[in-house]
Amino acid sequence: MVLVRIWQDNEMVVWFSSGGRNLLNFIPPVAVFAAPVIALIALLSIVVSPWANGQINRSSSEYQQGDDVSRISPGRFTESMNGARVLFVEQVAKDGSHMKNVFMSEKGTQGKEIIVQAKEGELKFNQYGDRYVLLRSGKRYESGTGGGADWRVMDFDTYELLLEVKADSIYAAKDAEAMPFAMLFAHRTPINNAQILWRLCWPIASAVLALLAIPLSYTNPRQGRSISLVVAVLLFIMYLNGITMMQTWVKAQKINWIEGLILVNLVMFALACLLMVRRVWMQSWLPQSLAGTIHEMRQKLPVRRGGRS
Repeated sequence: MVLVRIWQDNEMVVWFSSGGRNLLNFIPPVAVFAAPVIALIALLSIVVSPWANGQINRSSSEYQQGDDVSRISPGRFTESMNGARVLFVEQVAKDGSHMKNVFMSEKGTQGKEIIVQAKEGELKFNQYGDRYVLLRSGKRYESGTGGGADWRVMDFDTYELLLEVKADSIYAAKDAEAMPFAMLFAHRTPINNAQILWRLCWPIASAVLALLAIPLSYTNPRQGRSISLVVAVLLFIMYLNGITMMQTWVKAQKINWIEGLILVNLVMFALACLLMVRRVWMQSWLPQSLAGTIHEMRQKLPVRRGGRS
């Protein structure tokens, strides 16, 4: 927008007449102006964004897990683990740490049904921060595979029932978007490689787009001020689609992340160089002789007039 304003106010004429300067001389001041912004984008893409995604995933995990104990009310059936477990407690202490007459029904693996009945229970934490209930003096019933009738009955003095895994453990197993940059390199999977490409593309793309702004800012009094901005937005959308496509190809293992990183950014850098050459050394996209020939051919074409013959 600043460079477009310079063109609109005819200040470029002063620039070009100041000792043979051209658009190439705009690269150093634009680079100095864009360098802090590029550094900020790199920090956001590589460090801040993964940390923020990790915090969001951690909060989401904590919310989805819920607090099974805090939702337990005496005399009511309480579902947990997305309905896979049902708890019933006859009495609960005021502090919520002790319970009496506990009943639990849970869906096990291979279609097995597990039922636990205990006289009392106590809320405990292990050294990793996982929350569980220590049941005492009860029985455990387990059905056969597929809910068969061959039930197994076991008496127990103590029985530990895991209620909640510490959020940090779930956070460590989250997807690549929340992984630190060093962890992505340590665990080289297609999804992690695609995430490396995504994070590295943004600071590089910001530098290329800053370079593109110099030739794209060209305008003349016959054009509106928004033409260059519209073209810039369209190029940014094309750039974004290219990055997304490279990321998809890396996930599908069609190319590696280095090839994708070089390909998409090299194409846009070549476009920036081509536009720069066009504005600095070329008067038009066609050579002067060919442009003159085309102009003469247009002049010789008969003019068609409207009306009935």
